[in-house]
Amino acid sequence: MLFLLSAVGSAADAGYKQIHVEAKADAVEVRLPLTDVTGPARVKRRAGDGFGVAIAPTKADLDASCYLEWQIGYDTTEATDPSVVPRVKFQRAGRTKYGSELTKILDEALRIGVLPRELLERERTQLERWHAVNLEAAEKVALHPEAAVARDAALPEGFERFVQKVPQLVKSTPHGAIEIQFKPKQRAVGYQPMVYVCLPLARWHGSSGALRGPGRARSKETVSYLFTRENIGYLLDIIRAFAIASPAHNEDLAKILGLLLAE
Repeated sequence: MLFLLSAVGSAADAGYKQIHVEAKADAVEVRLPLTDVTGPARVKRRAGDGFGVAIAPTKADLDASCYLEWQIGYDTTEATDPSVVPRVKFQRAGRTKYGSELTKILDEALRIGVLPRELLERERTQLERWHAVNLEAAEKVALHPEAAVARDAALPEGFERFVQKVPQLVKSTPHGAIEIQFKPKQRAVGYQPMVYVCLPLARWHGSSGALRGPGRARSKETVSYLFTRENIGYLLDIIRAFAIASPAHNEDLAKILGLLLAE
């Protein structure tokens, strides 16, 4: 019995953490976990310098300065993932990939008419142009010497202060922001660009469908963000962020958009 309860609890946790994409009558709804601080979506508060600082959403009062930072993906190797678009299947580095998350948002937006087909066709034709941008190769991480500060007096002799400067590109819109952050590669030398969408608290919807508003988060709370005709430009901006981030992202998107537009 204890094992059964544990298994049920684990399944519930997995369901809560899962990102869901679902088409409504006139919008594509993306449901995201609000309190899964180790997952791809986490709450941050915008500091005075413009950068986001991660916070514990169940222990802090969430307000207009807060947003949900989502490391959005466009593919997966898991064919049974709930966000998969089965017909969007392609190869990358010898592995079979299936379109998911961003791909499913685009697919559903096309299907219900929120995203006009001609707009997605236009984005596809622009991919070759964005391929040349290649932020992965163009942007560099640099070390810069910095003047000593008072606490340096406590360091052993010979230590000097340097600051590592890592580029970050940001586009802000009324519907949310997009950030391209550079993170160390896990299995190679160097840095890789990662795309994040930053969804402001003012656009979070609760389980009832109404705007959530400010306030401390409940345990395992989820919120939804809606892609509609009003903010379809924000969705296209996400495509462009991946398109300029690296040649691999650009080439993947060319395959994905081609498959989405094939029907």
